[in-house]
Amino acid sequence: MSPLLQIRPHHLFSLLLLAAQANISTATELAPPDDGRLQVLHSRYAAFPAHNHYSDTSLQGDGYAFINDNDELIDTLKNIYDEGLALQGRSRGLLVIPGDEVALVEQLKNAANDKTSFAAGGHFALLTKHKNWIIVGGSEFTGSGRFIYDEDDATRLRFATVVGLFSFGQLQSHMDVSALWTNYLGVNHRFNFEAMPNTRFGITTKIQNISVIERSISVSEYEEGKLFDRSRDVENNIQLNADLGIEHHLGPWTLGLQIDDIYQQNIKGVEGTRYQQRSRISSNIIYTNSWNSLRLSADLTPQKGFGELSSRRHYELSTTLPVSNRVDILLGYQWFDSENDSNLPSAGLRYRLGELLRIDAQFSYAGPREFGGGVSLQLPL
Repeated sequence: MSPLLQIRPHHLFSLLLLAAQANISTATELAPPDDGRLQVLHSRYAAFPAHNHYSDTSLQGDGYAFINDNDELIDTLKNIYDEGLALQGRSRGLLVIPGDEVALVEQLKNAANDKTSFAAGGHFALLTKHKNWIIVGGSEFTGSGRFIYDEDDATRLRFATVVGLFSFGQLQSHMDVSALWTNYLGVNHRFNFEAMPNTRFGITTKIQNISVIERSISVSEYEEGKLFDRSRDVENNIQLNADLGIEHHLGPWTLGLQIDDIYQQNIKGVEGTRYQQRSRISSNIIYTNSWNSLRLSADLTPQKGFGELSSRRHYELSTTLPVSNRVDILLGYQWFDSENDSNLPSAGLRYRLGELLRIDAQFSYAGPREFGGGVSLQLPL
């Protein structure tokens, strides 16, 4: 295909930005888009109205999970573990002979550099009745593991079957696991300036705990629950931080910019690997009319990696299509500039009732071993 015909996510973002700029002189004055969802405050800090015009207190909560095991590493590790224990048991009865190790050696070799990853988290937001300050909080976990094959294990296994005695614990092949776990509690505030009536600013000040997790798990110690266990091999760091957001409304267009974690620092893991916490900048363009909305979001700076967690950029195009005055269809597609992540379509439903009742459910699927989903519930209190 000719390079002129290739459309990449950042090219699409540039085209939409130019279109928005072209509408500045002709756009009619419309009210900023607002669907009453507190959930947007977890990623767009200026998205909710600057002044609380709602009559009810409301509480929002959400949760999500995603797994990527395209290399089938979890199943492979279980097979290696079972085969190793069986071989060790036979050696205790002097029932092993040269050649019994071949299946285990092949499994170890084939698993070299295979990876698996997991992400999960949840958020909440509390809207009070008379104040324009919204309490927010959340917990986000991302982890990745890679299998490291020690070539000397083949020699160890062959020697063990010759002498007729094998101990599974002698093998040096192992899993390297890296993970980041962030918990925060804060307050979000949105405001306007009289000189800029179509521009809304938002800031979330928060206390934040960042945990960096790194561990090495030998094949003889493998248990699925140990891969992303959040209770061991953890280095914690508590800090004050803030997220900033700005959104400008041009008729049916909304242009947004977000900065996550304005305070930056280095955190050292228990194995000595350093995590460089850096500010992350992202942007979004939203087009809203009377019957649907279209949103494009993009990372302008990469999300920093750590150990086996590779850095990545994320782009997403999503739309909301109303089915009735209460039900919307949610459709989206995500691109990842990353070593391990596949592009990801998503679909879901939203139910709306009254000012603040919102229920969302979405599912993402890239393959039988790469999928996830999430739900969000918002209720007036």
